[in-house]
Amino acid sequence: MGTGRPVAAGKPISADEFGDLLRTFERTAFRLEVQPAYAISAEQADLDLFLAGTPRQPDEADWFRPWLEQVRRQTAQGKHVSRVRVQDEPPTGYQRWERWAGKWNIAAGEDIRYMPRSAARRIGLPLTADWWLLDGKRLILMQFTDAGVITGRRLVTGADTIARYRAWRDLALNHAAAEQITAA
Repeated sequence: MGTGRPVAAGKPISADEFGDLLRTFERTAFRLEVQPAYAISAEQADLDLFLAGTPRQPDEADWFRPWLEQVRRQTAQGKHVSRVRVQDEPPTGYQRWERWAGKWNIAAGEDIRYMPRSAARRIGLPLTADWWLLDGKRLILMQFTDAGVITGRRLVTGADTIARYRAWRDLALNHAAAEQITAA
């Protein structure tokens, strides 16, 4: 996919360790999302409602509300949570739902930007895996099946690898378009 290839190194971490890292970063949390869809069982009913034309607001979903509350707390503390979503052309049904629901993330304080997959390829972003970069010094590589099921997470702290991902983060943020909307 992209010209840069994520490194499959690092230490495997559990879902609980992953959650702890996302709750306890000091200043910045950035995610690059490259999957065309995610197979997350808690989301499926809401995705189905959206695709049927009868969406439920994300802040009404028990599975989504904790993330919004966490982002509100973190941004109130002066922390910055951001992500760039690489979108297919045309976007998948899941990506259209993410974009619609993203206005609640934005209202909670998250900075979400979007980039067409062709643009991400052109600038050399790694498009083989999602990842989080925390405080510019801890990288979490996320592994998925082709169907979008998460199969693992790896924590990477090597200085050379982190420097490469910081550069990719900056490149993604500089080339992605921010959504200028708020929740109703």
